[in-house]
Formats: sequence, C-alpha cells, structure tokens
Amino acid sequence: MFKRGGYGEKVKYRLGFWPRLKPKSSKIKRVWIQAVSVGEISSIQHLMQFFINDPSFEIVLSGTTSTGLSIAKKKYSNDVIAFGPFPLDWYPFSSFCWSRINPDILICVDSELWPEHMQQAKKRGVSCFIVNARLSDRSFSRLCILEMFKNLILPSNLHIFATSQKQRDRWVQVGIPLKRAENMGNLKIDIAPLNPLTETDKAKYKDELGFPESSVILVGISTWLGEEKFLLETLQMLRDRNIDARLLLIPRHAERRSEIIKEISSHSFSYQQRTRFDKNNCNAHVYLADTTGELNQLIQSADLAFLGKTLPPRHEGQNPIEPVSIGLPLVIGPRCTNFSEICDELVQKRAVSQGNSKLEIMNILIELAQSKKEREKMRKNGLQWRQEQQSPSRKTFAEIKQLSVQ
Repeated sequence: MFKRGGYGEKVKYRLGFWPRLKPKSSKIKRVWIQAVSVGEISSIQHLMQFFINDPSFEIVLSGTTSTGLSIAKKKYSNDVIAFGPFPLDWYPFSSFCWSRINPDILICVDSELWPEHMQQAKKRGVSCFIVNARLSDRSFSRLCILEMFKNLILPSNLHIFATSQKQRDRWVQVGIPLKRAENMGNLKIDIAPLNPLTETDKAKYKDELGFPESSVILVGISTWLGEEKFLLETLQMLRDRNIDARLLLIPRHAERRSEIIKEISSHSFSYQQRTRFDKNNCNAHVYLADTTGELNQLIQSADLAFLGKTLPPRHEGQNPIEPVSIGLPLVIGPRCTNFSEICDELVQKRAVSQGNSKLEIMNILIELAQSKKEREKMRKNGLQWRQEQQSPSRKTFAEIKQLSVQ
C-alpha cells in the first residue's frame, strides 16, 4: 500500500489534523463516508447522489489510496464540505480527527473494520454503518478466531448492510445481532448502465481504440500476474484459426505496464498503450489500458471477457456485475471465493461461463469467439438478470436515513 497507494500524501490528515469544519446545523446531519480505493469509490456513486440530493445531509468524504482519492476529488469535490485522506486507526490520531469532523453518522464501504474509529463513534453516540458489506473466507475465519475481541472489533453501534444473504449470515455468525444486519444487495448493481449498447455504439467504441469494426475483441478485466500471458496465448490460438481477434488488456495495477509490454513483445504482437495512444497506428493486435478508473468505459468495446484473479492458482476473484450488466459474455476460472454467491448465481443463469482449468477456460473463450450466437445468448441472460435486480443504493440510503432520525 505504501508504494502503490501513496499513503504518505497529506501527512497531517493521516495524523488526524483535518481542517476545522463549520459549525453544524441542527437541521442537517453530517455524514462521514470512508471508501478505501477506486473500487469502493465506484461502488458508492449512486448512494453518494442520494446523499448529495438530500438537503438534510452534508458529506465529509475520505479515502485511503492516492488513486482512490484522486478519482473521488474529481467526482465530488464540489459536493462535499470536506475531503481528504483517512486518518490512522490509532489513538490519539482518531480522537483528533473526530473532534474536528464531528460527524453524526459514519459510513464505511465494503469490508472495512476500523476498531479505533468505531470506538470513537461509540463513545460519541454516533451510528456506524458498513455498506456493501462482505467478508472474504480469510476475514471470516479470522473474525471467528478473534471472538474474545468482538466487542472491540464489532461495537454495539455498528450496522451491517450486506451484499447478499450469505454475507449477512456471516456477519451474524461473527457477532453482529440479527436486528443490526440486513441484506441490501450489491451496490455495484446500480453502476451498470440500464440501456445496453447498440451495435452502432459498440462499433464507435472499437474505432476509438483503433480496432476494426469486424474484429472480435476479447477483454481481460483487472488482470493479475500470469493472466496476461494466458490471454496472449489465447489470442494466438484464435488468430491461428484465422479469427480476426484483438485483445484489450486492463490490468488491475496499471503500474505493471513495463512487464506487461515485455510479455506482449515476447509474443510478437503489435500493441498500443492508452497513455501513448497513436490513432495513426490503428491495426494493433493488443491494446494495453495502462490507466486507472476507466474500466466501465473501456469494456464497452468488447465482444467477450475474461475476469481477472480467477485463473489458477489465483482464486479470490473480482466483481462480475459490471460486465454482465452491459450484456458482455463473461468467462471465469474455477473459483471466485470473494464473490462466490453472485458468481454461482450468474453461472446458473448462464450469463457467465466457468472453466475448471486453464485449458478449459481457453477452450470456452475460443468457442465464444467463434460463435456470435452463443455470445448473444449469454448477453441476453446477463441483461435479464440485471433487469430483475432492484436498487440496493436506494434501499441502503432509505434505511440509513430512517435510522438516523430514530
């Protein structure tokens, strides 16, 4: 985190010395929202709008990584009363910042547990919420072991709004009372556009990336080490079959660009970089998206996708909601432990295809690249699933607002 996340930025904020805010109004609730990085900032965008549009709330927004802070500042600097890096979860730094921010509500995103900050909230009678709450297998096991410390880690003022029923049950198992744990659904469901792309729109996005309209675009979403090599090998197999396939690589960490370029070059593919895009070189085999925060825009050009962090030996997985919700046929590896419930559901709905080995995953990708008919079936299944979902952001906001006036 220190190398990649820029944790040293604005040290005084990290030590709790936030600027002193204007006095609070008795008619307005001050909400402090903490979102660690890009993924968390992205997931709360609809929830943020509900708070921004409601005059009975004012917002303080904090983040942890420099990339997350940069995107949050760009999106919300005009909509919040204060913005900056999240203070260290140690006393007295927590006490300093709580005295200055003085919130009425604390909202953390995803799987964040900040024991010292939550104790500050409890001491001051401030309700805490974890929205889009989930526990990975590892975190769940650790919390079960640390049961004797649960009053410190899970204070009595903590409310859990989980991403699924299974996740809600996990939080209850580690000590959250039933009355303070609810299944709200995954906030990222609200991020996906409600209207799927037309073929004309897709052709426009392909053109912007320098891909021919007739080519089949395979995208690697949030890829990790080893997955780029696998996708390049898949691309070679497709081209050996005389399929005009192109590869869009969106690595999880853009700073890995040098090693990825080396891997691309070892396969003798021509490539483009987003940070050095040359529209005059429009026939590249590979497009490397070495930027951050553009995933939703970039995947619009693709015809099928592989979800990163699911290729053995990795198994943690990443969130499949965004690609599926725009009708993008998605392929995953044998395990997606951090998102197992939603991946299992999407596999059952046949909006996602799952391979049990590298060879099986490659064969699925090749079959989909060859069959527009099969891609269309998966596209329709994904869009139908999306239409069946309600708005978790609206439900979450309504519940927080109701609890804040009790």
